[in-house]
Formats: sequence, structure tokens, C-alpha cells
Amino acid sequence: MDTIRAMSRHLKIPSSVVVVLILSIVSILSLIPILVPTCQASESGLEGPSARFEIQIRSLYGTIGLEKRGLDFAVFRYALIGYYNLKRRDAIGKSGIISIIDYRKSCNEKRFYVIDLINKKVLYHTFVAHGRHSGVIYARDFSNEPGSLKSSLGFFVTGDTYDGEHGYSLRLYGKEKGFNDKARARRIIVHGAYYVRRSFIKQNGRIGRSQGCPALPAGPHIDIIDTIVGGTCLFQFYDDKQYLEKSALLDVAEAAAQFEADYSPFILIKVPDR
Repeated sequence: MDTIRAMSRHLKIPSSVVVVLILSIVSILSLIPILVPTCQASESGLEGPSARFEIQIRSLYGTIGLEKRGLDFAVFRYALIGYYNLKRRDAIGKSGIISIIDYRKSCNEKRFYVIDLINKKVLYHTFVAHGRHSGVIYARDFSNEPGSLKSSLGFFVTGDTYDGEHGYSLRLYGKEKGFNDKARARRIIVHGAYYVRRSFIKQNGRIGRSQGCPALPAGPHIDIIDTIVGGTCLFQFYDDKQYLEKSALLDVAEAAAQFEADYSPFILIKVPDR
């Protein structure tokens, strides 16, 4: 009250008018959204670009509705980190599209996702085969070696299409040395296969297996290939300790720097009313 009397004497206006002015200002301020840097809202303990990047990943995961589609947040997070690291290396020719295979899932589950990051939606969610020597129902063994007939882990970039032994096919280029960089020598491609369909599961108890290629349902594979052709990112995941520790494309700080460069050096979020 003493403060209000002092203000009244200083401004030479009645105390009652000062009180009304203060209450009006408080009322107006309460209606203005509070904006803070996302780095202050991070639950990860990170600061700056990394914190903003982590929040954006979680926001995108929720907006796209990937939990309902059965894609774990951790897998999506790894995929986005690698995607932005590939962009930082100018390795992606067509941004905004990312394909993810979760090889932890049974081959009888839909574990192949094509996601539109710009329009925030799942474009395709379907079955995909793993390599013959990677496992039967579940893929558990992975290799980069020619003749292994195993799937490889890590990040790939799609190339061009061609008609070959498996019909309409898409070339893949492995981007991780020691994990998938021999993909071209192994002729690892995306192609369609008759043994990747629900009717085959009913007859055989599982879908068939490839020679290491991510084979898709024959027929639908054409539209999928046409969507991801020309330099998009493909991530083949399994929670292999060696891969997670050694992959050069899972650097969060580098990915966050690219994310900042793509969008904004300072991203603001609205703190909800309490």
C-alpha cells in the first residue's frame, strides 16, 4: 500500500486510480501467452539446440500418431537423428521422407514405415522381409558381408529404379562403414516379393525371407518405391549394442545443429495455462 501511495504522489494522481491501473495491467498480462526457449522446458537435461531438437522429435511423434501405429518412440528418435546427420553431410537428395524398418518385430507384423515429415503423416505401413540367415520369425543376426544372406543395420539412401530379376526395383546405398557400406556390392535393393503378404503367412505361418534385401509386398511395392526413390533416407533398426555405440550417424549434437539450420535458431513454445 505504501508503494501505491508513493506512486500516487510521484504521478500526482489519486491512489484509487493507481490501483485501477495496476489491476488492469495485471489482467492484460494474464491473457498474453508466455513464451520461453524450449531449452528451458527440456526434460532431458540438455540445453540449447539439443533440447529443442529432442522436444521437436517428441512433438512430431505425437502429431503423426506413431504410437498407435506401433512404432516405438526410441526407434523414431534414432531415425530422426540419423536423418539430420545425413542432411548435414549432404547425403540426402530428397528431404521430408523417411522410411523405417523395426527389425525387433516379428516378420508377421507390419514393421515397415514410410513417413512424410513435412505433412506429418504415415504414407505406408506394411510387411517387409529380412534376410534368410538373419532369423526365421525374428531377425537377430545382421551382416555387411557379401554372401551372408543377412540383413544389414543402419542408414541407407535410396538411389534410382530399374527392372531386373525381381521386377521393378530400387537401389540402396549404405551410409555406415562396417555396417552396410557393402550394400551395392551385395546388390541389396528394395523389391517386391510374392512371399511378403498376409495370405503367405496363413499358409506358411510366416512371410518368406530374402537374400538380405528389404523385400515388400508385390504390387504395393511399386507405389512405395516411387515415393521413396531418388535420395530419401531408409533406416533399418535393431537394438544391437555394437551398432548403437559405434554408429557415426547417431550423434545428437550434430543432428540438432542441422535441425536448427533447417528451421530456426530460436524456437519458442507456448507454456499452457495452469
